[in-house]
Amino acid sequence: MLLKNFFKDTKSIIISAIGVFILLESLALFAVNYAKKTEIDNYLNISSPDFKSHINIANRYLTEVSKIFYDLKIDKPEIIDIIYMASKEKDKVKLSKLREELLNKLNVTYKYMHKYHVRQLHFQLPKAVSFLRFHKPSKFGDSLIGIRETIEYVNENRTPISAFEEGRIFNGFRNVYPIYKDKEFIGTVEISFSFDAMQEVLAKIDSTSYLFMINKHIVDTKVFSSEKLNYQLSEFNDYYYDKKTLKDTTQIGLKEIFQINKNIFNDVQKRIKNGDLFSIYYQSTDMYNGHTIVISFAPVTNLNNKTVAYIVHYLFGDFVDVIFNNMRLLFVVLTLLAFILTIIFTFILFNERRKQKAMHDFAVHDALTGIYNRHGINEILSQELKEFKRDKKEFSVIFFDIDLFKKVNDIYGHDIGDYVLENIANLVSIEIRSSDIFARWGGEEFIIFLPNTNISNSIDIAEKLRKIIEEHAFSNVDSITCSFGVTQLQEQDDKTSFLKRVDELLYKAKENGRNCVVSD
Repeated sequence: MLLKNFFKDTKSIIISAIGVFILLESLALFAVNYAKKTEIDNYLNISSPDFKSHINIANRYLTEVSKIFYDLKIDKPEIIDIIYMASKEKDKVKLSKLREELLNKLNVTYKYMHKYHVRQLHFQLPKAVSFLRFHKPSKFGDSLIGIRETIEYVNENRTPISAFEEGRIFNGFRNVYPIYKDKEFIGTVEISFSFDAMQEVLAKIDSTSYLFMINKHIVDTKVFSSEKLNYQLSEFNDYYYDKKTLKDTTQIGLKEIFQINKNIFNDVQKRIKNGDLFSIYYQSTDMYNGHTIVISFAPVTNLNNKTVAYIVHYLFGDFVDVIFNNMRLLFVVLTLLAFILTIIFTFILFNERRKQKAMHDFAVHDALTGIYNRHGINEILSQELKEFKRDKKEFSVIFFDIDLFKKVNDIYGHDIGDYVLENIANLVSIEIRSSDIFARWGGEEFIIFLPNTNISNSIDIAEKLRKIIEEHAFSNVDSITCSFGVTQLQEQDDKTSFLKRVDELLYKAKENGRNCVVSD
């Protein structure tokens, strides 16, 4: 019974310790994940505006370059005169000659402008009629009303404008200027840059990787059918890539970028549709040895401030990797702390249980003899009887007391009486089994419960104990004898009937002259 309770208590403490460790580990995991998310979100929230500011710097730079070209090469009398004559001319043959003249005058300039990634040098007559596309001289005379908002804007407001816009052939970061002859508005000219120009400026800020994609619906609506071969569908269903802007850059190759885009599609599709400026991170053991890649999406808006394209930035997220490493280290530290706290908790719990057990043992054991007292035996007996009756096992009891113990106290004193009680307890404890339950019932009365023992064996044990006590030489005391009652648990017994019967048998042993064993 004691061993059973010990293992039960130990198991309970171990389960409690495991529960505490799991709780602390869960809190550690939550804290680390929260800290990691907070740190990464803060970094990503900074990355997006930084990237957008770089784009704005590049855009302003390109606008300044376009203004220099306009001032140095286009805003010249010989160019203005050609546009002026074309704005007044209705004859197609004469218009063709004027177009050829303009082409010859600026063709070298246009080729030079290519070094700065100028994609389009395009002149328009009033009412947004295309006069000469240097990138496609064979395409002219078409109205750009409803197609090119920037040109319509300059026609209406007669002031320069810069904005990204898709065209009939190319998209571009466009700069449109009004052309005047003696304060008379005679047309417009557009100098537009491809994304290559933007990328070259951005590359001077950092040697990272960029991608450019344009709203699919706008391309399908505006671009000449013959020119749509310049576009390919991106991994994001609503956007095209401009093929001429696709190139491997210094950090992350196109193959890897396309794979990343496939994998992040579900995470970014909704935000792209909303035109958000945002950054995310991506990590895969199959790519760059698990190195983190930060992807920033910067919306490109048109003249009406509607998102029509995206510039996407890919770079190795060294700072994110630092965050991951720090968080892993923090988790190890917190796990170690959780383990230490669990050990401390377990030690405290064991110590507390030990104190409780000591207090309990003191309460249920006889202070003089060290065996169970009546309170302790009553605590055990109910459970033992229930188990043995349930399992239909044999269970017996021996109830005995010291014959004429009052005389021992009266003749020799209470100290000798206590000596006798201690010696009898020791004699019996040595002879009975560890599974037997021995207690001082009160005064000079003792009781022994014998699990898995029938009445016959119990009588033999009682008789053996009687002889040992009778033959034992007690110092300063004449011989001591005891009377014994023995019975076995019956099916109809409860604790009261069981104890009452053995008490009556002990009483009979005394009536029979003491120093004997009586059973039923």
